[in-house]
Amino acid sequence: MDNHITTEKLAYSIEELATLSTLSAPKIRKDIRNGKLASMKKGSRRIILREEAMRYLSTDDGEKGSDK
Repeated sequence: MDNHITTEKLAYSIEELATLSTLSAPKIRKDIRNGKLASMKKGSRRIILREEAMRYLSTDDGEKGSDK
């Protein structure tokens, strides 16, 4: 039986995501409010699942390549 334990986090707090990315915590909170980033409450903490964080960080908010 393989007892391999992964060290990858399954979810991040807003502050952890800000530290790991180039974004500020206020920007992340704003994007949560605007529906650009999904999060959930667990107790008193707000968390962002790893898969959602990766999706969010891979998007460009439509700013690049805009013809406007």
